[in-house]
Amino acid sequence: MSGEQRLRMAMLADTARFRPDDPDELVEAAFACPICLHADRVRREAALDSYDPWCECHCPACDERWRVYLAPQQALRLSVLHH
Repeated sequence: MSGEQRLRMAMLADTARFRPDDPDELVEAAFACPICLHADRVRREAALDSYDPWCECHCPACDERWRVYLAPQQALRLSVLHH
């Protein structure tokens, strides 16, 4: 296994940085790609009902994947954003 493959297997992880009362644009920006900073095309798959809520993100621009962990209030805010 090459060094690049090993790095690809290690998923980046972050903690969401927005307040529950922030505007939608700031909530969306919290999920911007940590590599190329694209935010508008990032795809998210959320696990908001789990004990430790998180979103798995994928940036099609640079093919990076990462996970963003959320506080319970942030998970609630994110669920309201998409309904």
